[in-house]
Amino acid sequence: MKNAFIFDFDGTLGETIPLVVATVTKSFHDLGLPAPSPSEIRSHFGPDELGLLRSLDFKNSDALYKHYLRNYKDMHSEYSSAPFSGIEDVLGLLSENKIPTAIVTGKGRDSAEISLAQYGIADYFSVVECGSSAGVVKPQKMRRVLDIWKTDVKSTQVFYVGDAVQDVYDSLEVGAIPISVAWSSVADAEELRNTPTSRIFERVDDFQKWLVDSVL
Repeated sequence: MKNAFIFDFDGTLGETIPLVVATVTKSFHDLGLPAPSPSEIRSHFGPDELGLLRSLDFKNSDALYKHYLRNYKDMHSEYSSAPFSGIEDVLGLLSENKIPTAIVTGKGRDSAEISLAQYGIADYFSVVECGSSAGVVKPQKMRRVLDIWKTDVKSTQVFYVGDAVQDVYDSLEVGAIPISVAWSSVADAEELRNTPTSRIFERVDDFQKWLVDSVL
């Protein structure tokens, strides 16, 4: 069978979740508004950042989003200057072996482009599908990637690599094979083990070894 890989972004390609939380917090402070706690911010993950801010403070969400994008770009190198160690090697291996790769992320297009530019990895991906302010759209975006690739999941092993429990169920919904990764500092490996994921990797090196031994 052919193989193809779709990657999540936050917590999968790079340690950007602490960056998102810090940026949201600073944006509230910039406007003189009381900032939600980190746990409250993370509890609203799902829609893109504009949708996140609307759920936290609808009245000020447009102004908050403008500050968010500026702060996200300004703070990126401090919080997350590069992708996880080993990720670029993984992407290089997939590219060398002509295995299609894409991103399906809950991030908004604006912040995704900032992060891809910071990391310098945009050229590895043939498709980048981003989130929506209306809510979770990952299954729809995965289907869009498959349509762009003209890929039938019945004849292709399409893997979705993500760090969240919901990523597992979104993958299964579209017929993709979920791979869970817990190399982010905020990932919960035990929680992921309690899902019907196909496998879990807590180190990028282990994921790369599996690729070499079982996929390439």
